[in-house]
Amino acid sequence: MRNHPDVMKSLADARPARLDPPGPAPLPFVLTDVSAPAGRTRRFRAAALIPAGGLAVAAVAAAVVVAVDPGGPAPTPGGPATSAEAVRPLTASEILLAAAERSSEDASGTGRYLVVRAESGSVLTVSSGTSTFEMTTRSSDESWLSRSGREPNRVISQNLGMTPLTPADAAAWRAAGSPEQVMVGKPLPTGEFGPGSPISISGGPQRSSSSDGAGIYAFGTTNVSVRDLEKLPTGAAALRVALLKHFDGGGGDLPTDREQWLLRVASSLIVDIPVSGPVRAAAFRLLATLPGVRSLGEVADQRGRMGQGFAFTSVSAATGSIEHRFVVDAATGRALGEESRVLRPAGTTAGLEPGSLVGYNVVLEQKTTDETPPN
Repeated sequence: MRNHPDVMKSLADARPARLDPPGPAPLPFVLTDVSAPAGRTRRFRAAALIPAGGLAVAAVAAAVVVAVDPGGPAPTPGGPATSAEAVRPLTASEILLAAAERSSEDASGTGRYLVVRAESGSVLTVSSGTSTFEMTTRSSDESWLSRSGREPNRVISQNLGMTPLTPADAAAWRAAGSPEQVMVGKPLPTGEFGPGSPISISGGPQRSSSSDGAGIYAFGTTNVSVRDLEKLPTGAAALRVALLKHFDGGGGDLPTDREQWLLRVASSLIVDIPVSGPVRAAAFRLLATLPGVRSLGEVADQRGRMGQGFAFTSVSAATGSIEHRFVVDAATGRALGEESRVLRPAGTTAGLEPGSLVGYNVVLEQKTTDETPPN
């Protein structure tokens, strides 16, 4: 079945406001510098151009470090652990500071463009006839961002379609006749849903768009360019000062508490906003000083890639309690992705079960290049 002509607009209208922070989304990886020797990589991501997805995560398998009793015998190199050794999970601070060390070694690449490939998804409540169930809508984006600002940015996006969220949702979809179109209504603060629009569950063709280099990302409500990002401080204290210059009291989708606001904005430098390795390192160190960050141990992102996870929680009357989860590649300090889940449903999440996925974003590739963006 052909896509409804207003699919993208309808999906945007149905998208919960909690998933659309004012301005750009953030992201952190190492960019693959095509001009650099093979094997050297780096990464990043965009906002106004790219829909803000959610966070990455999954199973928690204990990531461990070995703590040796100073009074006991030293372990034999390469040999088995001694009885004096104890295993414990990495703390949030250890995860963040280790990622900072790896990121600080990530030198900026050369090239006219930052190129990022990412996938994002949002969970929507849909209906067909008298049946109501949850489906995940996914999209992919390939963003070419001009580093000088003199050339237009280019984004190639594609709607990847919708799939039932859980086996129970799949059963409900099949019971409704496996419809190719479902009705999607925007969730309201009351927990009810606004008037629905018909949406095809099938994917669509690639689409491309261009824009100038200004306002690609945002700190709070302040739009910034790629050149602005490259001027950010590489020290945690200085980065805190620089970010707080954009704090105007929060509100809307952002916390009104300064520390909570910093958590949201600094973490965007880890997963969504393309910054250099040293700036990303500063963001990790800044996060390590903020309250509320906790360790998830070893976890997987939505693509099954394993990494070290950390999380924090935001609470509002409009959305209830939401856990924001992040997955970082311990070997590189690059973010693999982010994910958000409901802890305590309320407002627009009132119909969801605790633990339900709200949205996610995974970074698939990031590089710098002198190549020309595709048309």
